[in-house]
Amino acid sequence: MGFFNNLFEKKVCDICGGEIGLLGNRKLDDGNLCKTCASKLSPWFEDRRHSTVEEVRNQLEYREANKEKVRAFQITREFAGDSYHVFLDETKGQFAVAYRLSEENNPDIVNLSQVTGCRLEIREDRNEEEYKDQDGTMKSYVPPRYTYSYDYSIKLSVNSPWFDDMDFKLNNFSIEDHERGKMMEMEQLGNQIVAALTGMPGNAGMYGNPGMQQNAGMYGNPG
Repeated sequence: MGFFNNLFEKKVCDICGGEIGLLGNRKLDDGNLCKTCASKLSPWFEDRRHSTVEEVRNQLEYREANKEKVRAFQITREFAGDSYHVFLDETKGQFAVAYRLSEENNPDIVNLSQVTGCRLEIREDRNEEEYKDQDGTMKSYVPPRYTYSYDYSIKLSVNSPWFDDMDFKLNNFSIEDHERGKMMEMEQLGNQIVAALTGMPGNAGMYGNPGMQQNAGMYGNPG
């Protein structure tokens, strides 16, 4: 009975003091957090369960102060993936990664000097093609035939008190190997983002270095 009593016991958010509904609790290391307060944390923050009430309070103060940085942010360059965009304010040496730059979304404004690593990762998936024989049985071609698809991600490491990485995908859906134009577009976009955030050129990839087209992923990085 003790388990069920604890399950249905009313809990109070240690941040705002509001009552937490059934299944609405977000457990902290030493307390409880409601869904509303949890939604105000940074989207890049991943260690909530091991955070104390005091640490969450401190982060929410930072997040509130971040809104002023959003209001003052002046976009000098923007790189648009299928969903995520990278916004730069080069006059202040700042950037943000978000679907949309608005005070309502409150994306984290990060200094370019906080970037500790950034690279383009291209993941290859291979699927074998088959055919139906005269009995309706699926058979492999001899020699085997394959189709390939690719996903493009930015692996971004930062020095922040609240999160260590801001990894995000550039494409929403895997790109088939016959979509050469889309592949080139995503690779170029990824390399531009790496260069903008680090001042260094990105990976050459398939089109910059054909010699990298080997078995362990066309780009030498199977992820």
